Amino acid sequence: MSKHKNSNDAVGNFGIYQIMVDEVVYKIGKADLDRVTKSTNTPTRIHQQIRKLRKKYVKQNVFYVLLEELLGSTTSHAKKVEQAILEIVILDMGYVPDGNSKSYKPKN
Repeated sequence: MSKHKNSNDAVGNFGIYQIMVDEVVYKIGKADLDRVTKSTNTPTRIHQQIRKLRKKYVKQNVFYVLLEELLGSTTSHAKKVEQAILEIVILDMGYVPDGNSKSYKPKN
């Protein structure tokens, strides 16, 4: 039986993405690149978040950028890469992006 992709030692194809609202970083996240929504050919997690944000920010340009492809990576490694990129974005912007504010835990 295969492991659930949320298990830290599960191996899969992950992507680290950045969602933008206009030219402002809204969120840094991790998605399973093997789960794709057929209608947009976009990883399902990203597709769902973009769709929701386009309803909220009707007049703004909402889009994503795939920052890293981690093929054959463990979930644990993908989480570490996501966290490292988020830390860089926070240092650059001076604050936690809105889409990461509820779940962000600073490294100690």
